[in-house]
Amino acid sequence: MKFPFISLFLLTSLFSSPDEELIKIENAAPKSASATPIKKRQVLIYSNPSGFNHKSIPTGIKGLRVLSEKTKAFTATFTLSTKEFTAEGLKKYDAIIFNNTTHVQKAFTEKSQRKAILNFIKNGKAFIGFHAASDGGMNQWQEYTDMIGGCFAGHPWNAGGKWPFFVEDVNHPVNQAFKEKEFMFSDEIYQYKSYDRSNLRILIGLDSVKTDKKGNSKTNDYPVSWIRSYGKGRVFYSNFGHNKATWWTPFILQHFLDGIQWALGDIEGPSKSIPQSRNLK
Repeated sequence: MKFPFISLFLLTSLFSSPDEELIKIENAAPKSASATPIKKRQVLIYSNPSGFNHKSIPTGIKGLRVLSEKTKAFTATFTLSTKEFTAEGLKKYDAIIFNNTTHVQKAFTEKSQRKAILNFIKNGKAFIGFHAASDGGMNQWQEYTDMIGGCFAGHPWNAGGKWPFFVEDVNHPVNQAFKEKEFMFSDEIYQYKSYDRSNLRILIGLDSVKTDKKGNSKTNDYPVSWIRSYGKGRVFYSNFGHNKATWWTPFILQHFLDGIQWALGDIEGPSKSIPQSRNLK
């Protein structure tokens, strides 16, 4: 496990000794990868917010560390710096993960860095985003929003609530963790702007008509997890990840791992858009 860019203070506070969070995550994480990696996978995980600072960011770092070490699906390098995000710096990696990185347009202001990130994916590598990775981009960096699939436009379904979800694509391997087609779960769920379903394959959706909250979609289309092809590369995004407890929920960790492995190309499954199956009005 490599941590060349993360601060000594954060390393000490996160990993100096097993804590209750870490024990929960270790117990909840899958025992092994769902698919044997085609090759050793190197993943750069960026966890520095440029807007709202989610308290679950350190928990997400622990979760991704455990997934890496326990399953051997990938080798993780953690960073709070943007310095590695250049065409040359990204050459050693197979994927980028953005862990609750609000307002990325403020972090990556140089055109060369923005181009390096998007070309990295377009040329065949992977991008994975969790929760607030979609809270950024437009209007200052519309291309980022286009890549990830949508931009945060509020969260009518707040973190303290328990909300109804459904599996949109029941046969997709990234959804193997969900044993039921419908489930209840507590997390903060976004609505989006600059979202076009035809560009994405929705995996998990919010069953919004079963809640007392109203959002901005005329068809009540509120995607939660999705995948897409982007040039020659692959993108996996999940809105789950605001609440700390999300990161020690077994089926969510399995879903995250399978999404990462799909984006890396070690799990196969279609990325073509599918029609909205419910909540239509």
